[in-house]
Amino acid sequence: MALPVAPLAAYAFLLLWSAVPFAPAEPVLLTGGAFAGSGGLILPFAILAAAAGSLVSDLAKYALGRSAGPRLLARIARHPAGARAVRWIEGRLVASGPMVIAPSYFVPFGVVTATILCGALRMRLRIVAVASAVGALIWSTVFLGLGYLGAAVTGNPWFGAALAVPAALVIGLLAKRKVVRDDAAACTCEPAPAQHEEPCPLAA
Repeated sequence: MALPVAPLAAYAFLLLWSAVPFAPAEPVLLTGGAFAGSGGLILPFAILAAAAGSLVSDLAKYALGRSAGPRLLARIARHPAGARAVRWIEGRLVASGPMVIAPSYFVPFGVVTATILCGALRMRLRIVAVASAVGALIWSTVFLGLGYLGAAVTGNPWFGAALAVPAALVIGLLAKRKVVRDDAAACTCEPAPAQHEEPCPLAA
């Protein structure tokens, strides 16, 4: 099946969509990878376009973190998954520094939290950019690769993208389980809170 737009426009769309902060880009990547699998796009070019856009998005969130980090993190923490992501990122930021951004790409709310927190803590931009570039390349390779494999199996880009969706969901669920498990372990190991503090919700 032919690509519905010119390849250059498709690469530009991958780049621009991935550059939009807070926009869910995984469905776009799965579809782009599926069209690469059917011959409409060149997979390495698609990966580079998506990774470049995601890097721009990360740097924008880093800048937001520098100007309004605590307020943004408080809004993220209103969601249960967001609160877990904030605790998970904070727990690894001391040991890993900005490199926590790379694995956070696969955690719900993870890369948003990590880049905003790096900005709020005024971490060095160069190190944040390197960590974001590594994470963006891995993330774009995984999701575009899933779409590519789906199209290679089905011979149709739309069927290939649909086939890749369950695999992408499994990755998300595994990442979420890892965060929940780590968060529960951290809450269990923490000393009992004082009476004026709220207990960790996962420790119950």
